[in-house]
Formats: sequence, structure tokens, C-alpha cells
Amino acid sequence: MPSSPQPSLDDVRELLERSSSGHLATASADADPHLMPVVYALHDDAIWIAIDEKPKQTLRLRRLRNIEENPRAALLVDHYDDDWSQLWWVLLRGPAEVCWPQTWDAEQAEGAIAALRARYPQYAAMALEQRPLLRIAPERITRWSAAG
Repeated sequence: MPSSPQPSLDDVRELLERSSSGHLATASADADPHLMPVVYALHDDAIWIAIDEKPKQTLRLRRLRNIEENPRAALLVDHYDDDWSQLWWVLLRGPAEVCWPQTWDAEQAEGAIAALRARYPQYAAMALEQRPLLRIAPERITRWSAAG
């Protein structure tokens, strides 16, 4: 049986835009896994995740430290329904980077922040420009759907 070609970001864009959240997987340099629920936006063929102003003890979050130690990351976006014929998931894997305000490309960051604010009205009142962003550049994409 011939293998089907790997889907592109364009092939799964509609599913990613339909879902409002996913799960970010990172691992430390010694491969200790970490999984977090996140919200995200697509911009310039990358996935962007804000480190927003919801209460946090520190900005030295484990997911940021992990990405700085080990840039391999994955984002799982899925849909559950009691009607199992409606189930689907998309797994995006690729290098991630922490984009700190003092080092990012302003045009790229402005576009990513605008995309995040367009998806999540809660971000309108947050100073995302003063906080780090995570960028994942998908290299491998896997998808599955009960519908085939």
C-alpha cells in the first residue's frame, strides 16, 4: 500500500482555524516531557503562542526553558464529539523558538500579535508586545479523521 503524502499546513489550515485551543508538548534537555493547553494563531506559515497576562508566578516558565534547551516541540489540536464519526486531530511537529520583545523581528511580531488578537478578543487588553511569543515552524504534520 503506497503511503500518502504528508499534509501541508495549507491542507490542515481549516481544521486549525476551526479549533480554538491545542496542547503544546515540549521536553527539557534531558527529555523530561511537559504538556500544556494553549491557544494559538497561524501567521506566516508558523504557529504563534503568546505568553499572556493570565496569572503566572514568573516568565521563566517551564515551556520557555524547555524550548531554549531543546527546540523540538509539538502541537496537538483535536476535536472530540460523542458522535465518534466526527473525531479528528492534527499533530504539528517542528522547531520552536522563544521570541523575546527585545530580539524579535518587529514586522513578524506585529503580524503574529494581530493574528492572536483577531482570534482571541481577550488579548485586546493585554500588552502582548511586552511579553515573549512562541513560534513553531511545522516540519512534520500528521492528521487523522474518523471520516477518512
